[in-house]
Formats: sequence, structure tokens, C-alpha cells
Amino acid sequence: MDLVQAKKILKRIQSCEADADALRAVRTKLGTAEYASATMSSGGGSRSYTRADLGKITTLINDLEREIKKLRKLLATNGNGNSLWTTVTLVYS
Repeated sequence: MDLVQAKKILKRIQSCEADADALRAVRTKLGTAEYASATMSSGGGSRSYTRADLGKITTLINDLEREIKKLRKLLATNGNGNSLWTTVTLVYS
């Protein structure tokens, strides 16, 4: 993995985390407020949710969290699933 790919992955992680935080805020507003709908705006456009969508919001948050975990694993490995730090050799001088 080169530096450009790593930067793209980091930007996607940042975007996913921001979307998940916004969805958590919307879910909290819908669950605790007197009104029955809320709107979320992000880089992908705006979306409106109602109390009936609480399960859908939770599913979206879970999907984003799974994607974040996969992306972080990609950064921690060399791209094929093997850790970058499998063997460390100590050299004394």
C-alpha cells in the first residue's frame, strides 16, 4: 500500500466516522424529542428520518462501524491481511 492509498483510506474513515456521529445525534433527537422527524445533512446530500426509521438508522450506524473496522484493518496490514509487524528482529551492537 502506498501513501496515496493510505490517505484515501484515512479520508474515508474520517467521512464514515462523521456520518456515524451525525446519525447517532439524529437517532438521539428522534428518540428523546417531542417531534417525530429529523434531517441530517452530509457530503452526500440531506436525508430526512422519522421515528419509524430508528431501526434503519441503527442499521446504518452498524454498517458504517463495520466499514470503519475493515478500513482500519487494511491500514494495519500490508493489503493482503498479514500484519506489517509479524517479525521484529532485535540487533544489539
